[in-house]
Amino acid sequence: MKKILLFFLILFHFSTIAQNLSLEKISTQSDSLESLEKYSEAIKLWNDNARTSPLLAKLYKAYFQYWNDYENQSFNKLISIENELIKIQNRNSYQSELLIKIYTQHYHHIAENDTWVNALNKALEGYRLKDFNKGKSKTKTDYLYDLGYMYNQIGNYYEAINYYTKSLDLYRQQNGEIDNEVALNYNNLGFNYNLVYNKKQAIKCYEKAVSIWEKAYQNKADKNDYLISAYNNLNQQTIEYGDLNESVKIVNKLNKHFYRKYKLKKDRVNPRYFESRQLMILSNVNTNAALGKFDTAQKYCDSLKAETNLTDKKQVNFLLSNYTSLADYYYENKLYDKTIALCLMSNELAEKHDLQFHKMIINSKLGTTYEKLKNYKQGFYFVEKAVQFADNKSFNSSKFSIQIIKAINLEGLNETDKAIATVKNTIEQIVFEKTNKKVQIQSIKFEMINDLASEDFINIFSSSAKSYLKAFQKTRNKAQLTIAQNLFTIAAKLFQEYYLKGEFNDSLSYFHHQITEGLLECLLLKTSKFEDKIALLNLIEQNASQHLIKEFDKKLKRNNAKNNIYSIEINSLKNELEYYKKQAIKNENKIAELQNEIEKRIRKISETEKNYEAFNSTQFNLKEVISKLSNNKQILKYFVCNTSVYGVLLSNNTIEIKKIGDKSNIESLVNNYRKQINNMDLNAKKTAGNLGTSLIPFSLQKSVTIIPDSFLNYLPFETLMNTKNNQYIVENHLISYDYSLPMWLLHKNNKSTNHQKLAAFSPLYSTSSINAKRSDFKELKFAKIESENIVALFNGTLFTNDQAKKENFIKNKQNFDIFHLSMHSQLFEDDFNKSCLVFSNEEKLYFSELYGMNIPASMVVLSACDTGNGALKNGEGIMSMSRALTYAGVKSAVVSLWQVPDKETSEIMISFYENLKKGQSKDEALANAKTIFIKNNPMKNHPFYWAGFVLNGDVSPINSNSNWMLYLGIGLAVLALTFLFRKKLF
Repeated sequence: MKKILLFFLILFHFSTIAQNLSLEKISTQSDSLESLEKYSEAIKLWNDNARTSPLLAKLYKAYFQYWNDYENQSFNKLISIENELIKIQNRNSYQSELLIKIYTQHYHHIAENDTWVNALNKALEGYRLKDFNKGKSKTKTDYLYDLGYMYNQIGNYYEAINYYTKSLDLYRQQNGEIDNEVALNYNNLGFNYNLVYNKKQAIKCYEKAVSIWEKAYQNKADKNDYLISAYNNLNQQTIEYGDLNESVKIVNKLNKHFYRKYKLKKDRVNPRYFESRQLMILSNVNTNAALGKFDTAQKYCDSLKAETNLTDKKQVNFLLSNYTSLADYYYENKLYDKTIALCLMSNELAEKHDLQFHKMIINSKLGTTYEKLKNYKQGFYFVEKAVQFADNKSFNSSKFSIQIIKAINLEGLNETDKAIATVKNTIEQIVFEKTNKKVQIQSIKFEMINDLASEDFINIFSSSAKSYLKAFQKTRNKAQLTIAQNLFTIAAKLFQEYYLKGEFNDSLSYFHHQITEGLLECLLLKTSKFEDKIALLNLIEQNASQHLIKEFDKKLKRNNAKNNIYSIEINSLKNELEYYKKQAIKNENKIAELQNEIEKRIRKISETEKNYEAFNSTQFNLKEVISKLSNNKQILKYFVCNTSVYGVLLSNNTIEIKKIGDKSNIESLVNNYRKQINNMDLNAKKTAGNLGTSLIPFSLQKSVTIIPDSFLNYLPFETLMNTKNNQYIVENHLISYDYSLPMWLLHKNNKSTNHQKLAAFSPLYSTSSINAKRSDFKELKFAKIESENIVALFNGTLFTNDQAKKENFIKNKQNFDIFHLSMHSQLFEDDFNKSCLVFSNEEKLYFSELYGMNIPASMVVLSACDTGNGALKNGEGIMSMSRALTYAGVKSAVVSLWQVPDKETSEIMISFYENLKKGQSKDEALANAKTIFIKNNPMKNHPFYWAGFVLNGDVSPINSNSNWMLYLGIGLAVLALTFLFRKKLF
């Protein structure tokens, strides 16, 4: 009996395997027929093989019958199949596969006929099926891709990124890297990263998509012109990020690809031709306009107009997108006449085709342009027209922006009350539409609108604040000043949400300066308490560009590659966490999951970096800075805003804020003074007095750290004159510099250790020189003497002649604590990455190379020309060799602000190191070296000779040998006490 039973079990086992193998084959053929939309053949396939799995065959036949007669079938037929599959308790993989397919059709149906939210809910229901993973890889991967798309449609871009990332990984596993689905996934990820303002990641994803499609279509036709679309997406992001050189390369590739495909007339009958040409022209318009090549951009627009069917509304719509984009560039470059001419021409087309959106955009642009020209009557006329075309049915920034433009024109017409009423109504309407609550403007809080972090709403709130501030200056109504400060604060917090601590671009810089100016004005006009000053200055500093502080912090504390990755992931997770915390309905599970992921990574980093969380620039608090200032030390921080310059003096327990003056006047004075120094003009002393009076209206202590802003970075403050005693500032004060308050704090918390391991580099240049300046690659006869003296003082290592080569510097960059580089340098203000130090054999160490290095030195002295100069970058300051060293992790740097004279430089440098050897702090050592030079060289007291070098960063001493005086004093005191004690004994 047992043998018979065993026989039947074996027979059943093999019949099951045979059946499954057969079912697998049927399922594969069925999928193939479905992809080819051969539904009748699929029905026949399942009908012929019904005995293999009767229930599955019945359900598949019903499924394909629905698709075979889609137009006449009710969707309920698919729902009934879904319900029947749901009832099956333990579905096999083939039943699970069909159920997932049904769910896919169901959520597509809801998306087409209902809302994206309901479609997403249905899709998530299917995703949560316990047997979802039994489905075939392609079906599951497509499902995840669709979830990413639906999350994008409802505005949850972080979840969209999450699901697109999951589907991307699966597509790559299934199809390899060079695959259309993979490229599409990268493209969509780029789109969503852009929507969460992560432009760097967006660019990376677009670059991946482009790279895949370039390889895929190298030898075959790009039928859908995916690559052209991807080039356009990448180009737009690259322009917004400010990398115009890269933009040119992208557009050249796009043009080459386009003209290769559509070279012949016969190729242009392709229905995709004109759409792709539109994209190609849009990229060329944007790139040329961004480069300032407006005539070329205009020609591209006009060529598109010549090809556009002006009776085709869709084509005209795209043409107007090109014209309005060009008009924006004209406006940003203050070419207001061209802006108006282009807008008026575009308006005729928009009117002819009744394109509401473009009519609104064009008329509002005319309103702002006429306002800039102070033609407020015309400005108001066009804004009123724009109001008529605004979409008032939905919540959008455009309708509110138009009202603010209207208010600004009303201000220009001296209709202050009407302007304030317009602003008040607009702000209150924004809050009402967001919260469904009526709140008076004086009671509005940031938390009510904290998810409106975009450039448009930052502009709306900061411009509204500005209107209230102007009204106060006319009426002196204190309530208006209070409202102005509150609106500026809300704008600042929106900015903080929006700006993800990358580099500033032009628009970010403009908004930041406008908000900063407003907050500082409010602090000046109100009798502000110490705590109020702290709160608003903290907000300003937290919104300032954090790019440098982050890079320095990364080099200083994260030499471990894995920790660097964890750090990047932590920042990304924190941004996502903030998104979920702000949702009206909190997803507590998601919040907990994200917090757990952040903590896990922090624990990983903390295994090697015990103080990882000790410094975080986003948690910067001015109180900590002030607490670390001794009685004789101060920090003088400048703010160069859109129209004015402000100074903030920080002393122990006090904050003093002053308005320095008009930005353009001070900038002109600084530029003139710099020319006078370089030309050794004898009138420089008078200008130095004027600048000293303007820029330093404060009472200074002995030691002052200057934190300059914008063009003030080029100014040697120690050369300014105190007109009361007719002395240079350096003669009575120790001046040093830093890049920001968080950087000062970081330097303070990471003081140099007392190492004296010094290396000096003094290259040999082939050509002898009579040039007195350290430029032109000619021999520096005093540089070698300088280096030899400095090495002798500190028992250091001298790399001279052929040994002073780039390779030796790179090889030894972590072996010495102090580097003295006595050599030539080159400055390229148009492209700071070309700026370089010149070693032996004219080997160049570029800014871009320094930027990527890790140099854990306590001090680097760049005894060369222009090493503190460079291009001025919005929000970041001067992109100089000095800044590159700070990126590399150097704690302090001595650099030059102009082409310094060789002999005088040598004398000051030797004196500087002699002072350091005595144990003086770096700022004291440099100040004393300069004053000694002035006293010893009365005929060379012009700043050109002695003021070229400045100190940036940590000022602490590098030598503790001076402590022998302290130890001697203690020893004598102990000896004296011992003597007295013995005297008493006897």
